[in-house]
Amino acid sequence: MGKVHGSLARAGKVKSQTPKVEAQEKAKKKTGRAYMRILYNRRFVNVTTLPGGKRRIHAHSAKSRMTEARAKSKDWIIINSLSLTPTPLGSSLWDRPSVSSRPQPVTVSVAVPLASIRLAGASDGLANSVNYGTLAKTIERVVANRKEPFSCMEAMAEDVAAATFEEFSGVHEIQVVVAKPRALLHAKEAAVRITRKRGGDVVEHAEDRWDQILIRDLELSAIIGLNPWEREAKQVVRINLEMDVLTWKPSGSIPFDYKAVVWRVSKTVLDSSFLTVEALVTEIARVTFDMSSSASPHSITTAKGSSTVSGASIQRVTVRLGKPSALMFAESPEVQITRTPEDFQTSPLLAPTTKPKLLQHTVAISFGSNVGNRFMNIERALQSLEAHDAVKMVDTSFLYESDAMYVEDQRTFVNGACLITTSLGPQELLEHLKRVEVEVGRVPTFRNGPRVVDLDLIFYDDLVYDSRREETKTPMELMIPHVSMQERQFVLKPLNDIIPQFVHPSLNLTVSALYKDLLRQTAQSTTPSPSLRNVIPFHRRDPPPSFPMTPTEPEQEESQEAVPERYWTWGSKTHIMAIVNTTPDSFSDGGDHATVARAMEFIDTFSIASTIGPPPSTSTPTTASRVDMIDVGGYSTRPGAAAISVEEEIARTVPLIKAIRASSSSNSNSLISIDTFRGRVASAAMRAGADVVNDVYGLTKDADVLKVVNEAGCPVIMMHSRGDAGKDKGYEEVGGVMDGVRAELGAKVKRALEAGLRRWNVIVDPGLGFSKSVEDNVIMVRRLDEFTASQPSSSSSSSSSSSLASPTRSLETCVMSVHPLAGMPVLIGASRKSFLGKVMGVEGDDAKGRVAATVAAHVAAIQRGADVIRVHDVREAWDSVKVADALWRK
Repeated sequence: MGKVHGSLARAGKVKSQTPKVEAQEKAKKKTGRAYMRILYNRRFVNVTTLPGGKRRIHAHSAKSRMTEARAKSKDWIIINSLSLTPTPLGSSLWDRPSVSSRPQPVTVSVAVPLASIRLAGASDGLANSVNYGTLAKTIERVVANRKEPFSCMEAMAEDVAAATFEEFSGVHEIQVVVAKPRALLHAKEAAVRITRKRGGDVVEHAEDRWDQILIRDLELSAIIGLNPWEREAKQVVRINLEMDVLTWKPSGSIPFDYKAVVWRVSKTVLDSSFLTVEALVTEIARVTFDMSSSASPHSITTAKGSSTVSGASIQRVTVRLGKPSALMFAESPEVQITRTPEDFQTSPLLAPTTKPKLLQHTVAISFGSNVGNRFMNIERALQSLEAHDAVKMVDTSFLYESDAMYVEDQRTFVNGACLITTSLGPQELLEHLKRVEVEVGRVPTFRNGPRVVDLDLIFYDDLVYDSRREETKTPMELMIPHVSMQERQFVLKPLNDIIPQFVHPSLNLTVSALYKDLLRQTAQSTTPSPSLRNVIPFHRRDPPPSFPMTPTEPEQEESQEAVPERYWTWGSKTHIMAIVNTTPDSFSDGGDHATVARAMEFIDTFSIASTIGPPPSTSTPTTASRVDMIDVGGYSTRPGAAAISVEEEIARTVPLIKAIRASSSSNSNSLISIDTFRGRVASAAMRAGADVVNDVYGLTKDADVLKVVNEAGCPVIMMHSRGDAGKDKGYEEVGGVMDGVRAELGAKVKRALEAGLRRWNVIVDPGLGFSKSVEDNVIMVRRLDEFTASQPSSSSSSSSSSSLASPTRSLETCVMSVHPLAGMPVLIGASRKSFLGKVMGVEGDDAKGRVAATVAAHVAAIQRGADVIRVHDVREAWDSVKVADALWRK
């Protein structure tokens, strides 16, 4: 429009710019205006000559002209869906023998534009109109008088138009729609619409010069939608197609094969997994043009064999698609588009292109081990994997212990998954994985038998690849995605930890949906399936020299292990951490354990629970209180406590750790955590025998502590705090205390994971008593189950929808997209905290008098999902944990 208007306006005179002009000028003396209709560059434009010689140019699209003409200058006589005597009319529901000679229901609709209706309206008679009863009978005679079956809907429409012109001399134009309600299995009807003029005159507008093939209410099932629940099951979509095709001629034209188009569209929709309706309707439009893009008849292979669609016949297509199940109180939301072949030839987004080779690929790998020290085998394999210059580890899952799946008579496996980025190709990466397996010590065994380590390539970007179909023989067989992943909980569960929203390139379901489907199948199955148990290992990458590093052979498995395994199983019991502060100024036990002798005297009052293998049943009778870990601290974090030097903190803690390790009692093998935020202190404690770092600042106060933890490969407890425990207690601006703690600690955890910390090595602590009011602390215990939820609850001030990870086919966008705290094990430390005294209404009370309140808070936290409680009073904690676990844990 702009191009026509600009050219004519700049010319000053229309005549000089229009070598081919069709004009009829009418002078209007009252206004002094003249009007012309000209054909410029094969487009009609209106030119208005204003007083003074100025011209106004109006260029209208074909659609707007047609709508305007029908609205302003045409009245219509219409018959809708006249049912005719069943008659043979080409194919129907089933392509069975002699189908073309079998009668089927047919409806005909006609629309006759008639200018004389204005006169008929004034006279209240039919002399200037068309009797629709006579028109209906005329249409019925077309079928009744036909001696040979119609070859197609187009032929019937042509005969209806011809008969109408013959019957009514005042009719000069007609639109005919012939529809077959029983033409398609999954659609309401197929139809053809034609517009014809008396005597074969050319119809003025392009839309009417074309015939239209109509497919109405084609209902199919597809995975379509952004919401996670829409990725789990197919839903019905309703499709309407209007295809503009070249005019059908009674002699020489091939009937349009609408069934071939519907077959191709149906296959596209059923196999699709688009996130948006916009993308799906665009793909449907593209597919229709693919079938008529060649100059000669275009053959496609359908379920019944080869079919032909007349070449280059589709000029334009309108696709309308609705989702009837999307909105509760609406029939359906819909998207409608109109496209021409040029839209797909010119668009860089839609035109076929050669995708450039990516410099970086994102790959999902699963791993497992059931020989020797399984945790050390996995860690060594991952270190060797990322030692390659072209490989970078970007995320890890939790670890899971599971019974062997295929060959059950063997040791349990430990499994997990990781994401890497790499510039290696699929075959190169597979070769690297196999080299790593050999380096760690894997030796050939029988299929699905014991293995030191197993590394499987699960996803490689969104690639679908099968080396067996390659013309060039590859060194090793490789299929991507992994062909058996959807039947393996020990693969899907770890993947669900880190990429739940990733859409499987072949199955068109998200990892989360596949995992839920497998759980449903397992629940309905009569055959017991291997259960998964979330575990955390306590080992270091630099074990004591007395532990050999040689990998254990399968046949040696039962007799020895290279390094004894120590691990916890999350969910099986509540673990108890005993506080041993060597400080003179801690808020509740300052000075109680200030010397090594006094600390050891306290430690000897309880026994250490076994950390080798699964924990014993909580029903096992015991007499002594049992703890699972000793937490050694040498720096008081109470408000107003004096700062001490690194050397002083080491002097307070390291001797006690060494004394525990050197003890002749069974406690010498206990797990020990070092309560510090300093890298040098953590390093010294680890060398002395500590297993875990417990940092109240979440690895952010001292940059060195994260480096120490990563190098040691040890578990870490990351607590929420804002600095001084007694200050900065406001959370109003961040949506309340729960949202604030989740966001602030989540950011610290994400930073640590991005720096290389293994997800399975993280325990999180909401930080009761640190920068929180009394009510904030109560809320954190009351709603502790939300602390590590994958998304906030409805009670949270944040919008739950904002945190839902949208399904995606990009593995790259899945990296670190899950909430950093999701699924993390939780440690709670309410022991003797001052907020308990304030809740009890006892101000300034002795901290040691809050034992019962501590038990109540911890039991409430256990009911809300706490995995570890950090306590001063071991006996009371042990008794309360036994009761709480009996109530709430299986």
